[in-house]
Amino acid sequence: MSRATLKDVAAHAGVSYQTVSNVLNDHRSVRPTTRERVIQSIRMLDYHPNQAAKALREARVTTLCCVFYGYHAEDIHDPYHNLIQSAFILEAYTHGYSMTTAFLDSKSPESLESFRQAFMQGRFGGVIVVITGDTLAAKQVQMFKEWGLPCVLFDNEPSSLGVSAVTADYTQGIFELVNHHVSKGRNRITLLIPKDDLASSAITRHNAYIKAVQSHNLPHHIVFGEWSFESGENAFYEVWNTEHRPDALLCANDRMAAGAILAARKLGVRVPEEIAISGFDDFEFARYTAPSLTTIRVPYDEMARQALRTLLGNLEDSHAPTQTTFLPVSLVVRESS
Repeated sequence: MSRATLKDVAAHAGVSYQTVSNVLNDHRSVRPTTRERVIQSIRMLDYHPNQAAKALREARVTTLCCVFYGYHAEDIHDPYHNLIQSAFILEAYTHGYSMTTAFLDSKSPESLESFRQAFMQGRFGGVIVVITGDTLAAKQVQMFKEWGLPCVLFDNEPSSLGVSAVTADYTQGIFELVNHHVSKGRNRITLLIPKDDLASSAITRHNAYIKAVQSHNLPHHIVFGEWSFESGENAFYEVWNTEHRPDALLCANDRMAAGAILAARKLGVRVPEEIAISGFDDFEFARYTAPSLTTIRVPYDEMARQALRTLLGNLEDSHAPTQTTFLPVSLVVRESS
């Protein structure tokens, strides 16, 4: 159901737009019976004045919000979260805004209602939404749109969701990694990626890998795990002791790759002589693994800055056309391949 407007309340109560406005502003010119009828309509339609829009017009909204949907506060040790939050905060500051953070989950309607009320009360003017793979982006974005909440998707492709998004060219990155491994004589390239992850970036990496190895007439082999160091370590033990032993392991993020390098060292497997290992992110620690990690640099900091600038543009012009921005990635070759 769409968010009720002041005009909806006026039509429901059988009064003018201005009468509803007078009731909301507590003008004494409204008759008690008319006032009561308007108040009843407000309750029945669950009408909330758009305080955020009003405050923005009056140049009073100076807070924006980063929403991690489907994530939890305890996940914040992931360098991904720390990096993008810092970039959001710094970019907001340069434009005269502050940044707050919210962790929401469809399994917690109480948190969603508290978040909705905070927006209705004008405590922030718009959001950048980071959605994890185990939630349905379309449902959550549609909910925000019904509230009238300006939002931009981060690191997620919106398809037909009707909102702007900023992400990276993950297809380019996967092709560059596969081409790099092939150029080194590797022909058994295995992909390690989380299982059942619905995030568009994960799906894009998965599909790009299959196309990339097929472009070299090579077979594809996929091992599923999670976005963690432990998963990378366990996956390496799995692939090294099967008939599908690869000569290159392409990990969908740096954390899994670092775990795989650790497992290889424990088994006495030489990297990259016996197997090449690559990651995806180029987080700071990638330079300090032993051997140092070949990876794809994703410009998360610039993506965050672009997302915030896009959100500010939407706040200034609610009719601004939606757009999806793809930022280029780059191959960083180090010792592990």
